[in-house]
Amino acid sequence: MNIGYQDRELELITHLCRRLAALGLSVGMSDARPAAVIRTRNEPTLTITVDASGDCFEWSEGAHRHPVADPSGAAAAIVEYVKAQRSRPGGLS
Repeated sequence: MNIGYQDRELELITHLCRRLAALGLSVGMSDARPAAVIRTRNEPTLTITVDASGDCFEWSEGAHRHPVADPSGAAAAIVEYVKAQRSRPGGLS
């Protein structure tokens, strides 16, 4: 992975974090790698990254994806995912 790719990845994740925060999620940035993290007291951490191709955000260990060209849509999809997981026994997966 080259520095230019890492810079782009960080920029994409930063834009996504802003969108998620605007939708009311408590979101932060990972210290270890370009990733957004959603932490709550009672649920496992949800990590959102950019896939290896640089084309999609992915979360839930790659089970869910959304194009990076649509960060607002990705944020909305992540919010819906979080809401659905919070309503299930056992919380986020």
